Amino acid sequence: MTPHLSDPLLSTVIMAHPRRRAEAQALVEAHPALSARIVTDPEPEGPPSALRTARRAWQAVAPGATHHLVVQDDALPTPGFADTVAALAAARPEASLSLFTEWGSRTANAVRAAALLGHAWAPVVDDYLPSVALVLPAPLALGFEEYAAAKATPEATDDVTLLDYLHAVDKLVPVAGPVDHANPPSLVGNDVMGPRSAACLSAAADPGGSVLPEMTAVPYFCWWEQLAVVYLRDPAAADGWRRVPAEEALAERGLGREQIMGALRQALETLPHRAFVHDRVSDVLLAEVWTTAYTLGVVTRELGAPDGAFPDPSRPAARTALATLAPGALRRVVPVRWLTAVGELLHPLVEAAVLAGAQDVTVAGSAS
Repeated sequence: MTPHLSDPLLSTVIMAHPRRRAEAQALVEAHPALSARIVTDPEPEGPPSALRTARRAWQAVAPGATHHLVVQDDALPTPGFADTVAALAAARPEASLSLFTEWGSRTANAVRAAALLGHAWAPVVDDYLPSVALVLPAPLALGFEEYAAAKATPEATDDVTLLDYLHAVDKLVPVAGPVDHANPPSLVGNDVMGPRSAACLSAAADPGGSVLPEMTAVPYFCWWEQLAVVYLRDPAAADGWRRVPAEEALAERGLGREQIMGALRQALETLPHRAFVHDRVSDVLLAEVWTTAYTLGVVTRELGAPDGAFPDPSRPAARTALATLAPGALRRVVPVRWLTAVGELLHPLVEAAVLAGAQDVTVAGSAS
């Protein structure tokens, strides 16, 4: 009997490099309900390539499965992960489901916007598909090899190739992300990115909840350049997005730099342990983090405007998601030993920025 899509049958593989075989086996043993198999790099001595292993991993769909889960060897799933994945796949059976979103990505800010408005799901808005732990319907999983063989270049990455392959498929992430990242030394040169932890780690998934509406503007802290920017949907752009400075996007809404920085100065007056923060984060970087969070408040308020929803940083998921914004932004410039403390100390500032942006854009809209 063919199972009903509301009751998915999941097959699972751990995608691993032979040097991380022990970590992959530990994942198998930690989550026995998944009955996971290990798929390793077929050319471990070749040039580093996650795509090479991914092509094998997505082909390894168990007979009769409706959905296929590929977990990378550096993933850290939460307890009860098998039940969580089954519930998420049952709720969105035709979608691509990324179960890990790193805290400094564009999609992390979509997750934060969704959390602020009480949604359970956010769309992927990166220029790659988050694939540390990814679920696909079985037919899509099986089709990836043919696509990669025909379209992928030798230097292509698995996450970008997956995004291209799934261009016509809904690509979602749960706000309550059930997977973290172990942050081991990278095998493909990603250590320069700094720690990549979860945007909103939680085992409390809400599969039946709503999806954040499509975003036309995504605030982003560019951690390569340490700048607050905004990605705007633009069909004429190569990947559908056009990048502009955050101040430019805010000025178009009647929000000037002096107003934004004035709100920052006011918030800093009540920030606990302000001297410690200033010793470890420059005023220039604080202004960019503030501007990113402020723009997040603006964009989230605009998304919630039709039904009157106002960004609420007190929601449990919102508190978790906002707490990772500063560490995700500063992970390349703040030493790892200080990153957690700096993130905790900047959390009130991030919340204040979100609320200031939401309130100011409301006033600006009323005055126009």
